[in-house]
Amino acid sequence: MEDRAADTERRRLLALVGTGLATGLAGCSGGGDGGDGGDGGGDTATATATATATETATSGGEDTVPSEYETATAIGGAQRNPDSLSSKSAVNYQSEPKDGQKCSNCQFYIEDKNGDGMGACTLVEGNIDPEGYCVSYAEYEG
Repeated sequence: MEDRAADTERRRLLALVGTGLATGLAGCSGGGDGGDGGDGGGDTATATATATATETATSGGEDTVPSEYETATAIGGAQRNPDSLSSKSAVNYQSEPKDGQKCSNCQFYIEDKNGDGMGACTLVEGNIDPEGYCVSYAEYEG
C-alpha cells in the first residue's frame, strides 16, 4: 500500500514540476517586445497551427471549455487559471478510468456546470470526461 501511495505522490510531483516548467518556458517564448525590432511574435503562426493540430488530433475536434469553467473552482478548492494549463497529451489524458481512478474523484476536477456531462480541470486544458484519467490524478478526500 505504501508503494502505491508513493507512486501516486511521485506522479503528482512530476506532473506539477512538469506543469511549472512548461509554464515558465511558455512565459519566455515571446509575446512582447523582444528587442529584435520585430513584432515580438516569433513563430506565433507556426505555434498556433501546431497547437491547433495537436488539440484536434488529441480531442477529436473543438475542445474549448465554456466560459463558466475558465476560472472555476475544483472540488478540492483549487481555482482554474486558463494561462497555466497542461495539454491533454502532456498528462497522458484518457477518457476511461485507470485502476478505479477517474477525474470525478480527483481534487482538481471541476464538475459539470452546464448539463453537457463534461467538466473541466484546474491543471488540464479542454473539456474533461468525469470517467477520464490522467497522470495528475490526486484523489479527492472531502
